[in-house]
Amino acid sequence: MTGSAPAIQSVATNGVEGSAVDRQVQQCQRLAGVLTTTQQMLACAEGGDWERVADLERRRRDDLAACFSASVAIADSSLIAEALAALLSLNEELMARLHSARSEVMESGIQLSRNRDAVSSYSAVQVTR
Repeated sequence: MTGSAPAIQSVATNGVEGSAVDRQVQQCQRLAGVLTTTQQMLACAEGGDWERVADLERRRRDDLAACFSASVAIADSSLIAEALAALLSLNEELMARLHSARSEVMESGIQLSRNRDAVSSYSAVQVTR
């Protein structure tokens, strides 16, 4: 029976290592999914579909939380760093689109208010005649 102990230990160790590798793979897959979701968000933002952007953001936030709920393996740290750099770059593009869309909406609101004031002034002139 003592001869089988090393074999059992080896199987147990491989199971633990396999489990750790599975977690690493899942973490990398989640991060890749987060990048894909961010690219989808950017495409939706370019098309003006801000509701879809918000929906995707909620999903992305959950995926990011799940991705980093466990520690990052040292072996994957450079890969993770590159993915995060890409994610930050995409976020900057997304924020620029958001800022631009916000400015457009504010300008439209200001123009609408001016038009309403002009119609009111014109109506007041018509009434006094």
